[in-house]
Amino acid sequence: MRRTLAPVLALATIAALAGAPATLAKEWLEATLDAPIAMGTPGGTEILVGLTVVAPDPETGGRHPVEGSPIYVRLTGRDGSTTREAAAGDRTPGHYTVRIAIPEGGARDIEVGIHGTTDLPIMVMNDPFAFGAITARTAQLAPAIATPAPAKPLAPAAVAEPAKAAPVAGPPPEPIGPAAPGPVLLGAVVALGVLAVAALLAVRRRRTTGTAPRSA
Repeated sequence: MRRTLAPVLALATIAALAGAPATLAKEWLEATLDAPIAMGTPGGTEILVGLTVVAPDPETGGRHPVEGSPIYVRLTGRDGSTTREAAAGDRTPGHYTVRIAIPEGGARDIEVGIHGTTDLPIMVMNDPFAFGAITARTAQLAPAIATPAPAKPLAPAAVAEPAKAAPVAGPPPEPIGPAAPGPVLLGAVVALGVLAVAALLAVRRRRTTGTAPRSA
């Protein structure tokens, strides 16, 4: 079981608040960089610095990871300018990563510490710098920060057209036939028939009268 570092962190907090000398922190907290910082890196260049912070255990001679502490990194340039950033812990116990810019003139000094009312520096156990430019064995360039794409304007919502009512089916149309005779036409036909009958009767009367025997 991993031993708790609550007493160690409490002591670090008290020391920072009380303004304890830096030598106190250097005696029991240690920081080791994953890779050295290239001294030829131009000022303003952002790099990623990884480091591990541990607390030596005088009883067992072992080292315990320091987790959840407000670790910071400060770089100092050739002309005395500085850059400082807070480090963020990751999934590896005691391991932190910081994205920090190189000061003007190139980095020449580094300070790792615990932030408080008074910063508490930590002893850096390995050589933090390397001559020349960035290589595969030095701290690497920080990846570019992705900028969110501008939001696209929302397209107007489509308005559904009202459904058209289906035509109501009515009775089938009647077949078109010859038009029925109107009342005027019907009266004319009847009148013609009456005249025809009258003329026929008149003809018959004349014939009957012409063929009758004359008296002596």
